[in-house]
Amino acid sequence: MIRGKRGQIFSLVMTFIVLFLCLVVLTLYAVKQGDAEASLVSPSDTLMLRDELNIFEMREVELIKSSLDDGGFGGSFQSSFIDGVMNDEDMIKFLFDGLFLGGVEVREQDKTRNLLEEGIYSVGDGSSFSRAKIEKRGLLVAKNESKIDFPVYFTFEFEREYSIDENGEVVKV
Repeated sequence: MIRGKRGQIFSLVMTFIVLFLCLVVLTLYAVKQGDAEASLVSPSDTLMLRDELNIFEMREVELIKSSLDDGGFGGSFQSSFIDGVMNDEDMIKFLFDGLFLGGVEVREQDKTRNLLEEGIYSVGDGSSFSRAKIEKRGLLVAKNESKIDFPVYFTFEFEREYSIDENGEVVKV
């Protein structure tokens, strides 16, 4: 009979020891959390790039609508469209900053109207217009450089094709 009570007391003591050790671990974790010497990078630059892409594409659609002639992408459409892009500083800045085409960085002297006409934009069969795959690369670093951080390289690729539907509206394909 005594032997059974010793087992019950031992299991109760072991339970308190385990709970005490768990409490010690949690306390040390909470105390050391404020002393951690690591800093995480923020993805805000990539999110901003995505927002800028959405704004760019809205401007692109409006420019396509204003450049259309005879309901299609033929005739003077491409010239009119490229003129519109060249005159919009925000569109040029977005396109040419950190631009890579085919995995190769585009040099500053190559960022011209000719690149837009022959490398980035192309007219399809008469009812389609497309932008080639554009790549932007960047480096995300932590704001607090006094702590250990892990910089992250990122690549952001995007392309778009547009067509005209039966109602004359520009549609993203």
